[in-house]
Amino acid sequence: MMLWGVSMEITEQQRKELAAFLRSRRERLTPDAVGIKNSYGRRRTPGLRREELAQLAGVSVTWYTWLEQARKIRVSSQVLNGLARALQLDTTETGHLFRLAGELAPGLPEPCSRDGIPEQYLTFLEFQDPLPAFIVNHRFDVLAWNHGFCALFPYFETLEQYRRNTLVMIFDERAREMHPNWEQDALEAAALFRAQAADQLAHPAYAKLIDDLQGEYPEFRELWKRLDLAPSVPSVRCFDHPTLGRIELGYVKLRLAGADATLVVYQPVLDSHLIARFRDLVEERIGVRLRSAGGSVGRPNRQSVPEDVLRIPDGLDPLEPGVIPFEVQRVPGNA
Repeated sequence: MMLWGVSMEITEQQRKELAAFLRSRRERLTPDAVGIKNSYGRRRTPGLRREELAQLAGVSVTWYTWLEQARKIRVSSQVLNGLARALQLDTTETGHLFRLAGELAPGLPEPCSRDGIPEQYLTFLEFQDPLPAFIVNHRFDVLAWNHGFCALFPYFETLEQYRRNTLVMIFDERAREMHPNWEQDALEAAALFRAQAADQLAHPAYAKLIDDLQGEYPEFRELWKRLDLAPSVPSVRCFDHPTLGRIELGYVKLRLAGADATLVVYQPVLDSHLIARFRDLVEERIGVRLRSAGGSVGRPNRQSVPEDVLRIPDGLDPLEPGVIPFEVQRVPGNA
């Protein structure tokens, strides 16, 4: 890969991913799409022939064939640009191609842990309640969340820590029950992860995540083989909530300055009463937490309550009508 202008060796796994990606994109191109009008001989495979793509990209047929065979050869940025143009790749696909080939922008940040999130963002996360909100890193680990997030996903806090990851969560049996469009949602989740994490696939933490998912979920294994990519854009999700019933939520993603992480906030799309219904769930959740923490009367002392149980901003009375105390749940150490 490329780090501060220095080329580094790519792994065998990256070469295999690069070969498969090039093949899939070559096979989807028709001769007409690239201006080839007169084609000789019968075509045995869909899309362009290797020699046709090599000519369009300005490289030798032998060298390009080695690329699709995952041979151990070096690929320059100039050649990658030629391949991207010849294959008519979009911005997301071009970035994916470069990362697989080990040519990356300088200073690519590593996935951060909860300790890398500035306190201001954690406070901002608190005040998103009752809207479900959470902070996720480059590996899709959930680093911090609020009451609303647990109201949306009631099972979340029962998950083992390594499963508190949005890619893993989408394949959980309880998530399948909540997602009426599960097949499409799972496809988008896998494609988004591949697009964002291509440069990290050789990292032990990423490799283990993919290996575990492929070993546990046959559906993920099939989706991963498709080599699909998806851009990170605002979208709408449909849920079958155990209490709220069928609901639609849009979500926005905000990149955090100074941290390799993203704040995700869900918000109602069509139901104007949905916020009030989430508020009811949040208030109920807070009441349970306060009683279990022995703070059912008066304002709990922030210092006396464990951080992983309750956080109430100074100046807010949890018993005052219309005022909702807020909470941030955090996983300790590296996520």
